[in-house]
Amino acid sequence: MDMKQIGQRIRTAREAANITQEGLAQAIGCTTKHIGAIERGIKTPRLDTFICIANTLGTSADYLLQDFLEQPSELLAGEMASVLGQLPQDMQIRVLKGLRAFAGRG
Repeated sequence: MDMKQIGQRIRTAREAANITQEGLAQAIGCTTKHIGAIERGIKTPRLDTFICIANTLGTSADYLLQDFLEQPSELLAGEMASVLGQLPQDMQIRVLKGLRAFAGRG
């Protein structure tokens, strides 16, 4: 596994959630230095820490590991559905119409 890729995905999810390294560290009970090392791919988090990170950031472990699992397209579809489900219904309809148009099934 490429821990740098996983660390980058954690960082991206953290920034998207508007959470600082300090905030994430406090939420999961570790140090800011440890979060930084995980995000740089220097440290590998324990499984329980990894799950806490995913839960705190509101993302799935599947998303964070998608490049290393055998069926990434299904995982990507699941992540897309999760994100779509967080939007108001009118926005969901607009996104779906846009995707259909993009796929040529408009």
